[in-house]
Amino acid sequence: MVPAIVIRGGGWRGLLLLSAREVAMGKNKRAVRCAILCRLFEHLEDAYGIDWSRDLFVNGQISLHQIDALLAFKSDALIDELRSALERLDTGAYGICIRCKRKISSTLLAHDPARRVCFECEEEFSHSALHGQVMDVQVN
Repeated sequence: MVPAIVIRGGGWRGLLLLSAREVAMGKNKRAVRCAILCRLFEHLEDAYGIDWSRDLFVNGQISLHQIDALLAFKSDALIDELRSALERLDTGAYGICIRCKRKISSTLLAHDPARRVCFECEEEFSHSALHGQVMDVQVN
């Protein structure tokens, strides 16, 4: 069992449960994880009608193992993208473009926390697709 640390105040709805590992992540990484989990909850609620409390997701009370168990029989592109974003966050690759390896702007990540490419690469890809060109993308 992972020890939990309770922080009162500035978190979602006043109380945030964090594992010791999450405390080490830093405030920004916790906020990103929370945003990804919120998006995941909203999608699961809309697409699959899950009957879980939103607080389990936004307060960090749900572990990755519990998420995996919940997702075991559910699969779609958005779930895969959000799960991948959580993995990239854990490995330190979150917010890095998979094509050019530059940082993705925080504005784009705030709009889409599962985003994998920067604006420039997305524009280049869109332009290439319009003109029938193939773009080289390396996925790690």
